[in-house]
Amino acid sequence: MTKLEILDKTKKKKIIENLNENYGVENMHHLFIRSGNDKIRIYSGGLSWEELNNFGKSLRVELIGASLGKIEEDNLRVNFDILNLPEIKSQINKNIVEISDSEVLEWLKGKSLEINTEIITKNDLVVVKNNQDLLGVAKNRKAYIQNYVPKERRIK
Repeated sequence: MTKLEILDKTKKKKIIENLNENYGVENMHHLFIRSGNDKIRIYSGGLSWEELNNFGKSLRVELIGASLGKIEEDNLRVNFDILNLPEIKSQINKNIVEISDSEVLEWLKGKSLEINTEIITKNDLVVVKNNQDLLGVAKNRKAYIQNYVPKERRIK
């Protein structure tokens, strides 16, 4: 069974600071939940903190909330699906790499793209964008961006 930890205000503030530094996200009015392997989930439903703690003792954590992302090397890598949540999408304004229409297909196939991001940002994680669409988060390797689109979301 996965351990459930509802984060207190201090830990939540640290994650929001990380979201702000990496993506420009400043406000989130959710409960933050840490599950196994440093995975962070968000919850905005009608259950109380105590009820969630009780569920955490008897249910798998994956049933509660939406996956925000995973902490890797002290940075939160935002989940592919959560990027387009309106509350988050409207705030993302940092470390964005814009790709062309011709690069979108390669990106969605799971290919890494040769883009020199050194001029754009020194940040380790970048948001990949085409027009108004957020297409995922990538690892910034300076000479290219490493694709993190989940295999089940890739096109063939």
